[in-house]
Amino acid sequence: MRIGILAPVATADVAHLLTGGGREAPKGLAGAPFIATLIESYLALGHEVVAFTSDRNLRTSRESVVLEGPKFRLWLCPSRPNGTMPHVRSPIGRIWDFFRVERRYLTQALVQESTDILHAHWTYEFAWVAIASGRPCIVTIHDSPSDVLRLAPTPYTLGRYLMARKVLRADIPLTAVSPHISKVAAHRASQKPVYLVANPLPSWLRSQLPLTFAKPQVGKAIVAMAPGYWSRFKNPLPGVIAFAELSAIRSSPMEMHLYGADFAPGGKAEREILRAGISMHNIHLHGHLEHKALLKQICRANLFLHTSLTESFGMAVAEAMAMGIPVVAGENSGAIPWLLREGAAGQLVNVNDVRAIRDAIAKGLSQADDIYTQIRIANESIWKLTDQDTVAQKYIAAYQETIENHKDNMLSKPVKSQTCESTSTKSDRRNESST
Repeated sequence: MRIGILAPVATADVAHLLTGGGREAPKGLAGAPFIATLIESYLALGHEVVAFTSDRNLRTSRESVVLEGPKFRLWLCPSRPNGTMPHVRSPIGRIWDFFRVERRYLTQALVQESTDILHAHWTYEFAWVAIASGRPCIVTIHDSPSDVLRLAPTPYTLGRYLMARKVLRADIPLTAVSPHISKVAAHRASQKPVYLVANPLPSWLRSQLPLTFAKPQVGKAIVAMAPGYWSRFKNPLPGVIAFAELSAIRSSPMEMHLYGADFAPGGKAEREILRAGISMHNIHLHGHLEHKALLKQICRANLFLHTSLTESFGMAVAEAMAMGIPVVAGENSGAIPWLLREGAAGQLVNVNDVRAIRDAIAKGLSQADDIYTQIRIANESIWKLTDQDTVAQKYIAAYQETIENHKDNMLSKPVKSQTCESTSTKSDRRNESST
């Protein structure tokens, strides 16, 4: 099978699959390292893969860049750097025309490749391109656009919400990464099946990051957080305050290590922490790290704290579970209670309650027997859910069913116009303007 993947793909995540390791190549689009895990699994099963992604450092006046490896091709398509506000390279942000420029480049790349199936990730520009192609395709829902819009209401999230509504009305099969996200598709017009397939964890996580269920607290206890961004959605401040309060009264020393684009030294997070009157003493900011480097740092932690208000799946939490790190996360945070087995695999708290977070951190660092029990349950359950070969096989089965249904539909009735129209037509531009 020749599988087409439309998704965020960072060149660094797939470098080991490329001839020459992708050195000096464009960086691609980071944020979804599990896509590389899927690609790796498909190649190991004997399939061919061609991936299409965007790169916001590639000027839109340039051609797309193609990288190759054994049975694998990666298309890096130009994208505007700005989502909403004007930029020196682009007066119009991506959202104002619903990623029309980005979709055009992705479509131009797609027509040059043959595929048996297209798998688009997220219900936005990648899905629009896949649906408009008329080829057999499947879309994975990775977030709840309504949740994102509610927690972070901006022109950008409103535009994304409108894009997702069009995708969810399309007559295509969908997959969801958690029961929480499967509800997103509950009210859509089409009644195609919704497959539940979790995000995969890479098998190297088992072997290269040794699991220790009972980490001795030698020296300072380490609390790790990886919010990525400082936002209402990610809600990091209550966790930082809880750490600072506990650190002030705890007899043994503690450190907090924070990771993500907004958590570089001198960045947005530091300014907000200081503005809240919190000392940076024993709080260490690391900024954005490549995926493997990030996990190798987090594996040293004695506790992983995740105070996000909602999660569609919770990759950071899943990774901590896989590494044997006690987890404290939100009792009402989307898919998190499901991932943590309703509290059997980690502590669930009100992530807006500083005292509750502080008490849970203290308990997580206490080496109590019930915390060790949670760690063991977490490790066992997360690998059953996210084993990369199992996840790949579930997707392959969904692909085969989608291809067969597409063939049957082509034979039984005329091709219907798609919900997400071709990006190269005038009607597309009229529809985008009226939306």
